Amino acid sequence: MSNAPPVRAVLMAAEVKDASHGFNRLVFKVDVGRSDMLTTTVLISQDAYRKLIAQLLRARIHHADRISLLKAWSRWEITARLDQFGSVAPTVTITAGDLDDSGAYAMDLARSLKAS
Repeated sequence: MSNAPPVRAVLMAAEVKDASHGFNRLVFKVDVGRSDMLTTTVLISQDAYRKLIAQLLRARIHHADRISLLKAWSRWEITARLDQFGSVAPTVTITAGDLDDSGAYAMDLARSLKAS
C-alpha cells in the first residue's frame, strides 16, 4: 500500500452467510476524494473466507470475529485496488483462487490489520 491518506469506506449493508457455500456481500460507500462517493459491493466467497482463516491459523495469527474480519478485509481490498488502479469497480469479487497457496496474501492482510 502507498502512503496515501486512508480511504474512507463506510459499511452500508452486509449479508453474511453461515452456509458452506455462497458469497458474503458487503456494500460500502467509498469516499475517493474531491467530493466523489462511490458505492462498491464486495463479494467474498465462503471458500475464500475458509482459506484465509486456515492460512491465518497456520501462521498463528489471531483474527477478529467473522463480521469484523470481513469488513476489514473488504476495506483492505478496496484500498489496494484504489492504490493499484486509481479506481475501484462497482463490484469486487474475491474467490479462493485470489488467495495464493503460500499464504502471502493472508500475511499482507494480517500486517495491514495490525498496523491499523
